[in-house]
Amino acid sequence: MHFPLSKRVLLSSIITVSMPLSASAENSDLEARIQQLEKALQTMQQQRAEQDKQVELLTKELVGIENQVSQSKITRSEEKGSSKGSPIYGAFKDGLVFEDGTGNWKLQLNGRIQTDYRTYQPDEWKNDTFSIRRARFGGTFSFLKDFAVRVEGEYANDNTGAKGTTALTYGYLDFNRWPAAKIRVGQFKPFFGLERPQSTNFTDFTELSLATNNGSIFTSTYDRGVMVFGDPLPWLNYNAYIVNGTAQNVDDVRDSKDIGGRINANFASFTENKDLVLHVGASASTGSIGFSTSAGNSIAQSTEGSGVQFFNVANISSALTSDRDRLGLETALAYGPVKVQAEYINANFEGKRGPTAAGIAFDNDIKVWYADLNWLVTGESYADTYKSGVFGRLKPKNNFDTKDGWGAFELGLRYSKFDASDFKSLLPAATATTAFSSEASSWTAGAKWIMNPNSRLVLNYIQTEFEDDIRINGKLDDTEKAIVLRAQYDF
Repeated sequence: MHFPLSKRVLLSSIITVSMPLSASAENSDLEARIQQLEKALQTMQQQRAEQDKQVELLTKELVGIENQVSQSKITRSEEKGSSKGSPIYGAFKDGLVFEDGTGNWKLQLNGRIQTDYRTYQPDEWKNDTFSIRRARFGGTFSFLKDFAVRVEGEYANDNTGAKGTTALTYGYLDFNRWPAAKIRVGQFKPFFGLERPQSTNFTDFTELSLATNNGSIFTSTYDRGVMVFGDPLPWLNYNAYIVNGTAQNVDDVRDSKDIGGRINANFASFTENKDLVLHVGASASTGSIGFSTSAGNSIAQSTEGSGVQFFNVANISSALTSDRDRLGLETALAYGPVKVQAEYINANFEGKRGPTAAGIAFDNDIKVWYADLNWLVTGESYADTYKSGVFGRLKPKNNFDTKDGWGAFELGLRYSKFDASDFKSLLPAATATTAFSSEASSWTAGAKWIMNPNSRLVLNYIQTEFEDDIRINGKLDDTEKAIVLRAQYDF
């Protein structure tokens, strides 16, 4: 490559001025120098061209990488918005439910909170109190259509307030292949009578009656074992169980077991009246007195309003084979917004009483019963809540809000009777601070505001009268009066 003539002349002139040499030598040197410079410039231009090519290649490669990164981000974003597996559906239906839509699995979360205010007369017997009656959370996981696992915990504090009592309530596995013969294994509620199988979320009053609340007849609500249950016919329901008989969260302390069952029928199924329930049933069980220790415990009973303990026969030793046989009869008649319900239970206790193996033999009965009347003032039907021998969740015609309605209102009245007069001679002798009674009767009047299917307010007035004056904390009287106000939410 050569420079244009004008540049060569200019270059020559500069060299001539700066280097005064002879003419011939000067021309030769200038030509050589010019050629060197031309070669150097040519080399530099070639290097620059090569560098430009490299820069261009690197630029193209960088642009390609940036495009790949951008496309990868778009792809990942699209994948996040769409699942290649089965979709999961969520809904709220008496609990928070998640399922895959195929029936392979379903998870339902459930919980409840029941907060009470209770006030009592006489004041000396029981303190007025704000309390958390129940605080529970758990879930039921159904899988492969035929199986279900339920686990639930109770988080309410114990009565002393010294510690929290987190305890298992339900913990069982169900096999539901056959609706007429479902199988339940684990810790559950053995079904006996009409009140006890009912969820505490839906009982007619704040507490169960003297006939069925935990105490002399029933050691505990929950027990561990196996139960078969189902609906062999649309109008017929049954269950049969074998459990430890040693109460909630306790393994057995002896080889004997509590064996029992319940059968009930709704004869309204033979009519065409969808607002009618004609329920009759019977329950029975046999086994040892269900104490959690081989040393035994006591047969005791408290009032309906979670008030004072008015009956207590101590030193009943299960180590001495104290047996308990129970028989119960139940009925309920519901027509539209009116329901009448009643139960009778006879429990026979046979064994020995005392701290030693000699003991004192006894064979005594406790007889209890109740009857109640309930009226849905707003006109809902009890038949809509009845299923498989149990009354359940009530759905108001109009939920409570400022536009559509005020929910449902219910009024109720119950009378219950406790008769353990057979044990009167075994009661502890009266002292200056304590005296018991072997008989009691109770009236409960209730009003209930069901704002929606999951929330309610319940107000109960409970008056319990004792056959003999009882003495608690040195105060002698024959009547306990209690008012209980409960706010409840469940799902």
